[in-house]
Amino acid sequence: MATIRLPNGFFNQEGGFEYAASLGLTAAGLAVTGPGRLSLDHALGHTVNRGWMLPVAFAVAAAATVVTVGARSRRLRRSREGEQEALFEE
Repeated sequence: MATIRLPNGFFNQEGGFEYAASLGLTAAGLAVTGPGRLSLDHALGHTVNRGWMLPVAFAVAAAATVVTVGARSRRLRRSREGEQEALFEE
């Protein structure tokens, strides 16, 4: 979502990526700090909270970001191929 809104600037009023960035930073903060006393993980006895899950989650998110940004860049490049001006005037 942030890659789509990047050309519009930062602020959400102008169609920017402010809201998407705040959601992503909040999710990353929750992932780093872990489950709290009032979480579902705590209620289940931390059966699904394993040490390897955080690095795997960040790796999957990074890979998905690379794929999304790469696909968008290729799509933009293809759409601009016909827009190049002539090098010399005749």
